[in-house]
Amino acid sequence: MKIALYIGDHSGDTLAARLGWAVTRLGQKGNFAQVTHVEAIHAEHSDGTVTIASASIREGSLRTGSKNGVRTKSGVRLAEGHWRIIDVPAWSVQASTEWFAEHDGEPYDLRGAFATAWPMQWSQSGRWFCNQAVAARFLDSAGSFGPALFSSVAVSFGHEITNDFFLARRP
Repeated sequence: MKIALYIGDHSGDTLAARLGWAVTRLGQKGNFAQVTHVEAIHAEHSDGTVTIASASIREGSLRTGSKNGVRTKSGVRLAEGHWRIIDVPAWSVQASTEWFAEHDGEPYDLRGAFATAWPMQWSQSGRWFCNQAVAARFLDSAGSFGPALFSSVAVSFGHEITNDFFLARRP
């Protein structure tokens, strides 16, 4: 399975969202300190778009009508320069797709996401943040990882393929 790590610009976000991303980055370190969001890539389409799945504070499930939380999106065009792509062959797209179908529409865990940067346990049962949702089927204590640490773990199980991924989508 491929994982997309967001390293892009948040200048178009609301002030509250930009503040949240800044706090996320403050609590991270290492090679992936700039990662603020994580997506599982469930399918790659011939038109260069992908189907992605995660938990998002910005958007929820169309199926359940939730405002934010666990969701899958099709027809997404990932912007080169804003994403790093990791291939983790040991993680199954089918297992991930099943997990997202089972949890579609469950709410976003803002407290849990912030808790990954602080020495406390704030996660809420039945709520999910991005990398926790992506890793839930594959890692014990997936809620213990912030985006940067999760990214390092994913690379440890796989390898980065960002250049090849985007080269394959150029006209």
